Amino acid sequence: MRLIKVCTVMSLLFAMGQARADDPVDKNFGGPYVGGQFVLGQGQKVGNSASGPAYLVGADVGYGIKRDTWNRIEIGLELDKGKASFTDKSSIGDIKVNLDLNSVIMIKAGYGYSLGDSAFGVFRIGAGIVDASYDGKIAGQKIDGGTSSGVATMIGWDTIFPASPALDFLFGASFRFFNLSFDDLDNGNLQLNFPGLYAGARVRF
Repeated sequence: MRLIKVCTVMSLLFAMGQARADDPVDKNFGGPYVGGQFVLGQGQKVGNSASGPAYLVGADVGYGIKRDTWNRIEIGLELDKGKASFTDKSSIGDIKVNLDLNSVIMIKAGYGYSLGDSAFGVFRIGAGIVDASYDGKIAGQKIDGGTSSGVATMIGWDTIFPASPALDFLFGASFRFFNLSFDDLDNGNLQLNFPGLYAGARVRF
């Protein structure tokens, strides 16, 4: 009886291991891809401020390198635009700020690993440039801070769900940092933190 139990357990473990070995083999696809994404989160200015809603929408192009059954590397380029808002609590009062993120361009690199059931988790880092316009209001008076180009960086983690040999769906979380300097403002240096969730889809070739 004990031998039957041991054999049963060993058979189950073997079957689970075999299923795990078989699942991702056909779905860890490499090659070029192009897709789109939508990021929704909060704009948080470093310093005495209150956060507000923020979003990005754009394209994601890149290349996936299949290392083996369980691992992959991804290199990509992200092209986005969007908006971020926050309240800057300055010495002259609360400034309601709308920051237009006219363009965000980042090179990204990611390491992926199998989560089972054909899904992959990917940890990503990125760096690039951001172009933004500052528009604020205090006591009904408009403040135009002009435009600025600065540094954009990010860390993120997402899950890739292959829907077919040519289509992936992605869901994840990211933390983006934008460092800007506006010459038309008294204290023109601005660091915007942008934590958010994102979803996207991409086509592989």
